[in-house]
This record gives sequence, structure tokens and C-alpha cells, in this order.
Amino acid sequence: MLFMSVDQILLKLFFIAIGIIGVGFLIAFHELGHFIFCKLFNVKTPAFSIGFGPQLIKKQIGETLFSISAIPLGGYVQMESGSEEGSIPNDPRSFNAKPYYQKLLIMCGGIGFNLVFAYLILMSLAFTGIPKTLLLYPKNATPNINIILPNSAAERAGLKQGDTIRAINNEPIDGDVSKLLETLKPLANKEVTLTIERLNSPQDIVATLDERKVGTESSGSLGVIFELLETPGLSLIASIKQGIALTNKIISNTIDGFVSIFHKKDMSQVGGPLMIISMTTSVAAQGIKILLLFLAVISVNLAILNLIPLPIFDGGQILFYTIEAIIRRPLPDRVREYIHIASWLGLMVLVIYLTGKDIARLASPQIEAILKFFGFSK
Repeated sequence: MLFMSVDQILLKLFFIAIGIIGVGFLIAFHELGHFIFCKLFNVKTPAFSIGFGPQLIKKQIGETLFSISAIPLGGYVQMESGSEEGSIPNDPRSFNAKPYYQKLLIMCGGIGFNLVFAYLILMSLAFTGIPKTLLLYPKNATPNINIILPNSAAERAGLKQGDTIRAINNEPIDGDVSKLLETLKPLANKEVTLTIERLNSPQDIVATLDERKVGTESSGSLGVIFELLETPGLSLIASIKQGIALTNKIISNTIDGFVSIFHKKDMSQVGGPLMIISMTTSVAAQGIKILLLFLAVISVNLAILNLIPLPIFDGGQILFYTIEAIIRRPLPDRVREYIHIASWLGLMVLVIYLTGKDIARLASPQIEAILKFFGFSK
């Protein structure tokens, strides 16, 4: 179809709005972490903004002006530092007047709230049941082959969709895909004997595994994606344990991803604001559970991103205040100013670059296949 109906356009716009609201909520929740710790330690907060640029909605509540701005690329809580023009000299409510541990907790508040959001969502989903999604792969997979990738070891060996892998080199994998992948991991470029079940008939197939790079490590790969299952709801205690375990895994994978980006200096897999909103929009169309799961993953990414020691991120501010606590004096304002300007310019260049890449990706005919592969599109 070259044109969408009015109903299709309205539905698309609705999901776009849901995507933007979802990302905006994560930003707001992050800033809420800073704000609550400010209030806990009695720091004056003149402004709380979601987004940057022209203010679309604003409301004064107490001493704080709450606003939603036009550019949804972040947000901020304005804290009175005590050095602003017209501020009260030696104001005990200023941020700079607070001890180091309070500054540290205030700056970690946003990161902590993003992680708390992810833990709560994963615990809740574990309790109610987690839908089919590659975001939790292979935790929610069965050893039934669902997709065989082109030119893969599986295709060369003659494996077929619907085959079930029962053993590798006569070692049973007991229906556990995680165990299956761990068994294949050290066997890159080696021959393996796969015991499979095809149409209720067992047989052995010999395959030479491909080599797949995972960070700096090589891993044996068949080149298949296994069938996904919906995870049934668990008891309260079991769901808490599973939610914590799944969130910890997402945190670990996210850290590995960031380390890999910096180690390889490869930005090819990094998405910008448009890609995040586009994926969130696609996920929103699949239901509330998938959307919440995706937002939990994005929330973890926001938390880890904010640990980067640049002044525009919480990690940079934490570094500044830690240095000041060690040397027992504030850093020169001029030094702070130059570092902030350089960091903001770098961020703007990065956002422009990633946005250009996002546009190219979204215009590509392969984007639907990519989204479908990662479970973001039907």
C-alpha cells in the first residue's frame, strides 16, 4: 500500500505519542531521583524541566517551576549553587554548602531511580508473566529452531526450521538453550555432532560451527534463533528473584556493550533519539508488557550512560565533586566552564551525527527486517 487510511495514520500517530511519552517518562523519573534527594537534604530547587528549549507547559509549585519543553532530549533539576547573582551568601540551602556525601547521593539519585524502575518492571512482569521477546533471549527460548540465518553453519549442515536439538557431541542439553549456547561457545570453527529430533524421529547431524565475535571473545555459532516462549507468572518471592536476576543481566550486557563501543571505537550499532523513539513506537504497538520491558532496558541504558565521567552526565559531576572533596577546595569556575562548553559541543555534534544515521536507517528498506529480528516489529 502506498497510502495509509486515516485510521491507520491516527493509530500510527497514537503509537508515536506513546513512544515519546514513554521516553519522556524515563527522563522525568531520572530527574525525580535528583529532585527527591534535593528535598531530602533541603537543597533549594528553582526549576524542574523535562526537555530543553522553549517551554510548552509550565506550572509553579512552591519554590519550583515545573516545565515540559520542546526538545525531549533530556531534562534537568536546577539546584541553587550559592554562587548565582542575587543568591544569599553562605546559604545553607545551596548545593555547594552541603557535605560531599549529600552531593554524591543527589547526583546518584537519577541513576538509582532508573535502575529501581528497571528492577520494579522486571519483577512485576515476572509476577504477571513475560511475553515473547528477544530482549530476554535465550532465557525464554526452547531448543526448537525457529529461524535459520542465511549462509550459516545450520544452513550448510541441512538443519531445518522445527528441528529440536537434544544433545551436542552426545552431551544432553536438557532443553536448556543457555546450556546449549554455552556448550557451543568454545567450539568455533570446529565440527560438532548435533542430536536432533525431526518429525518425532531422532537423528545425528554433523555441523562445522561459525565463529562469532562477542566483544573481544570468539564464540561458536550455529546461526539460528530458537523458538521463544511466554514466561508464565511466578510466585511473589520467585518473581522478585527472577526480576533481580534479569535486571542484573541487562545491566551486565549494557555495560559490556558500552565497553565494546569504547574499546572498538565502533558507533555502527549506536542509535540516536530518532531510533529510540522509532523503536519505542514499534514496541508500543505490541502491547503494554513489551513496551514496559523495552522501557526497562532503555532505563538501564540511561543509568549506565549517566555514569560516563563527562560534565554533561551525572558521572562527570560526581567526578568533579570527588576531586574537590580530595583537594578540599572547589575547582576554578573558568576550568569548569570550559569543560562544560566542550562537553556540550561534543554532545550536540554526536546527537546530530546519530540523528543523521537514524534518518538513513529509517529510510532503508532493511529497517523493518532489523526491527523484526530484535522483536520490535510484527
